[in-house]
Parts: sequence; C-alpha cells; structure tokens
Amino acid sequence: MATAKPKVDANTRITHALAQINKDKDRLIMVDRYVRGLHPSPFMPRNANAEFKELSKRSIHNVIPLLIDAPTDALAVEGYRRPDVTGNPPEWQHWQSNRMDQRQTLIHRAALECGQAYASVRRSLLDQKVPQIRVHAAVRTFAAFEDPLFDATPLYALVIEEEAKGEGSVGRATYFDDKFEYEVELNEGGFKLGKKKAHGMPVCPVVRFVPKMDLLGRAHGIVETVVQMQDKLNQMYLSLMIAQHHTGFAIRTATGLAPIEMLDEMGNPMYGEDGQPLFISPVIDPSTMLISPNPETKFGTLAASPTEDFMKAIEMVVQHMCAVTKTPPHYLLTGTLSNLSADALAAAESAFSRFVDEIRHSFGESWELVLRLCAFIAGDQKGYEIPDAQVQWADKGNRSLAQAVDAGLKLTQMGVPTTIVLSKVPGFTQQDIDEVEALLADQDGVNQMADKFSQRVQNNQDKAEQNLSTPAIKRAVKIPPEAKATAPKAAPAKATASF
Repeated sequence: MATAKPKVDANTRITHALAQINKDKDRLIMVDRYVRGLHPSPFMPRNANAEFKELSKRSIHNVIPLLIDAPTDALAVEGYRRPDVTGNPPEWQHWQSNRMDQRQTLIHRAALECGQAYASVRRSLLDQKVPQIRVHAAVRTFAAFEDPLFDATPLYALVIEEEAKGEGSVGRATYFDDKFEYEVELNEGGFKLGKKKAHGMPVCPVVRFVPKMDLLGRAHGIVETVVQMQDKLNQMYLSLMIAQHHTGFAIRTATGLAPIEMLDEMGNPMYGEDGQPLFISPVIDPSTMLISPNPETKFGTLAASPTEDFMKAIEMVVQHMCAVTKTPPHYLLTGTLSNLSADALAAAESAFSRFVDEIRHSFGESWELVLRLCAFIAGDQKGYEIPDAQVQWADKGNRSLAQAVDAGLKLTQMGVPTTIVLSKVPGFTQQDIDEVEALLADQDGVNQMADKFSQRVQNNQDKAEQNLSTPAIKRAVKIPPEAKATAPKAAPAKATASF
C-alpha cells in the first residue's frame, strides 16, 4: 500500500526559499558586478602614489559583455509550430501581446550570465483567459525541484517582486505551488503570508531557463568561468599602461648645459637660503630646442621600451577566454582573422555553432512549456497537452544570401515545400514566410481558374470540330448558288463489261 506524501507547510517552504536566495546572493551580485565592469582593482603596492592609483582605475578592460553578447545575438525565437495547426498557432498571439520578441533577449542574457533565469505565466487581472508572461532574475527567484534533471516544472517557487530597503520598509514576494498562489510580505525580521488564491494551473507556473547543467542539477553560467582570467587581463593592462606611461616614450638627455641664473626684478642674481645662487632648470620636451654655448655639452636620447610582449600576453589571455566560452576569436580580436570567405568563417565558428545549438535545445524546451501554459490559460486544452510542438529559432548563421538561395532552388527541385525552404533563408522571418505562402496560394487559385477556362474553351472547340465532321451536319449545310455554279462537274461513269 502506497503511503501518501506528507504535506509541507507553506511557511517552511518560503523560509527555505529565502535562505537559498540569500545563500546565492553574494555570488550572483559578484557576477552582476563583473558584467557591468565593476571589477576589483588590480594589485598595486601598499605605498602607491595617486598617479599609480589613477592608472589602476583606468586599466579595467572588461570583455565579459562581449562574451555574453555573442551567444545572445544568435538566440531569437521567431515562431512556434504545432502539428495540428498550419502556421503559427493561437499561442503565438500571446507571445506577441506580451512583447516577447524584445523580452526574450533579457531572459537569454540573464541565464547565460548567472546560469539560470525564470519566467512565470499568470492570468491577467483584467481577463482570466489572457495569459501574462513575466521574466525574473535568479538573484530574486528560487525554484525547488524534486528531480532537477527530469522535472520540467518545480514543486514550488518564490519570486521576490520588491526587496525590503532598510529598517521599517516592506518588500513584496509571490509564492507558487502546484495549486495556489500566495502574496508574501517581506521585512527585515522575516516574512508574513498574505492573500491566498488558486491559480488554476495544472502545475507550478514557473519555468526555469538553464543553458548548461550537470548530472547533479548544478547550473553553470559564462561569467563564473572567466572571472579569474578577467582579473588577470586587468592586471596585464595595468602593466602595459605603466610601461607606456613611464618608458613608452623616448627620453631626451643633456649633460654639460650652462646653467641660467635666476634674476630678480632689478636684474640682480637671486640666492637661496644656503647662500648659493639659484638657477633655472632646463626644460627638455618635444617642443623645446636645446642650445648650449659650452662645447662640452652632450645631447642624447634614451630609447622607449617595447610593449609588444605586453600586447602578446594580453592577446593570449583573450584567446584563452574565447576558448573557454567557445567564442570565435575574431569577435574580440579583430586583427587575427581578415579577408575570410564564408566557408572559412563557418569553419572558425564551428565550435560556437555547436554551443549555440546546445543552448537552443535547452531554452527551446523552456519556451515550449511557457507557450503550452499560455494555451492552457486561453482554454486550449489540446494546445497544452500536445507533446511534439516546438519553437522555431531565427537563422543567425553567416551564410550568404546567394548560398542560401542556391541551396533553396535545389531543395525545391527535389520537392521540398516552399515554406520549409524559405525558413532556411537568412533574413526571412516567420511573418515573411506566411505572407509568401498566402501570395502563392492566391496565385495558385488564379492559375487554376485560368487553366479551367482554357480547358473549357478547348473542349468547346473540339466539340465543334467533331460535329462538323458528321454526315448529318454535312447534309444540313447549304451550299450557296455561287459555289454550285463554280463547282466542277463530275465525270460520266464508264461502262464496264464482264466476260
């Protein structure tokens, strides 16, 4: 006999969720600071002067946003397909009404930065049949899974809508389980449960987006893998700036210059406290020409120190960051690859393309669940239960239009439908494909009507020719008198005899 699972109190779950959010907060805030360029300063001596400290501030060279932008720019959902519906199903209207064409980039970027992000699907307060899709950052959200690898939806989730800011202030949060939705009031001392209502969904309506996960259910983002390398890069830039500032320019030298005495307003020599005369120090810079009457004076130049070694070290670190994140090096180092063909670029981006495909597989499952929940709220039970619906991703490859068109023509000759061929053409959105399909359908109708009209005309002509060739019609045809007069007479029949 199976034993029923013990009921867990909502207060216990919320306490656990808040503890997990606070546990991960320092790590996620660190990730956010690195993304925004608020890095720790590079190492400097304890007795560093103001000049050294200013160089340290200017040595921050943040490349992490570029590493995040590369896969984010390659991710864009542009359609949703169900086998029982031609074209985009009704769920796609909810996608458009929630402005997800723009907001999807926010959740993709957040998931790649922190390792996970969340979206919730709720009923609109104005119309219970209209779904609302909201996106949430990992630093304010926690979702508990019984099996994070197998389960698509969590057991429960807590979303902090507004944090408490200081003593006496009150924050807001929302707690979800598989049946109910609770309002939670947050304060410095803890929390307080508020209104409770049934959300009417078959599962907890919070969906997690994870770009990469291991078998223990741990999510991995891009930023944490390159934090140490980013610190190393900043330190190398500080060394480069110090070398450029102090030894990066040639230094002019002069020995044996005749000193120039300092004179007062009356033209008399000026003396210091020690009774020695004061002299004007010579200024040696690129704008000064030095002349000395002393034949023993010697002018010289100290050569500038080379900085190529610093540049090569910096380039090596950047290449290592690209290798770890599978980012093509020419995205960051524009001088390393130039004048490459489309095939060469595709080869250089092969690892990146496979990485993007892996992310699409994970994010695609999450977006499909979001749209299925939208179908459920809209009253489309079949749209929620359908197992083989899938989102369509925009083609962000570097193939040229000529290559795509050439391949499309070959596929069309093989009998592949036009809509499938157009989906592989760069720059064609799903709206463009639907418009082309409608135009082709209208053109096919016009062509069919023209074919029917031509066939009917041909059939009438064939019938007329057939009727003219019958004897009855021939006897019914009257021959004009002029034709009779001009008609040749028939020759008389010859007599024949039989022996």
